[in-house]
Amino acid sequence: MSNITLIWERLYPIVFYKKGKIPVEFIVDSGVNNKKLENILGVQINLNKVEKFDFLLLNTILLKTRGGKPVDTYFIKCPKPSAFLYHKGATFADREDKAKQAKDLYYMYFILRNAEELDMILNEVREYHDKGYFVEEFIGIKEYFNSRNSPGCLMIEQENGPDEYIADLRTDIFNRFNQLLNTIF
Repeated sequence: MSNITLIWERLYPIVFYKKGKIPVEFIVDSGVNNKKLENILGVQINLNKVEKFDFLLLNTILLKTRGGKPVDTYFIKCPKPSAFLYHKGATFADREDKAKQAKDLYYMYFILRNAEELDMILNEVREYHDKGYFVEEFIGIKEYFNSRNSPGCLMIEQENGPDEYIADLRTDIFNRFNQLLNTIF
């Protein structure tokens, strides 16, 4: 859904969102040199520096997808669900914006709730922790899920909205995050 708009004979990437438009963001590790990247991408693309982004790049899976024609096959490299889950748990508290924190926790909940191979994902999460990745950072998540009324449960419940499939959403959130935390600690 991305369009390229020509302005002053230079390409400006724009994503149209509802009635307005928002600029394209390029995700990079926090240690990347802004000037070098701006020379390549231009200053019109916002650089979104993500802490510990290299962890996501090192823990990937290859997805196979087909294009419009049966002979068109594409491979997409993306973070493993376990790496994405673990990274969000280690970095969400660093976000200054509460709405972004809630979104990150909701993404974690989405994986915990919908993953078909959750046991495998949780085993990989334990392996990341055992290897020493983000151990100190991940400890902070515990305070967000001490009880059903802890901030994490409330943030996810609000982000999720009413749920016709789960009678007690807050308890479901609490139980799923405690399953994750019990796997690690």
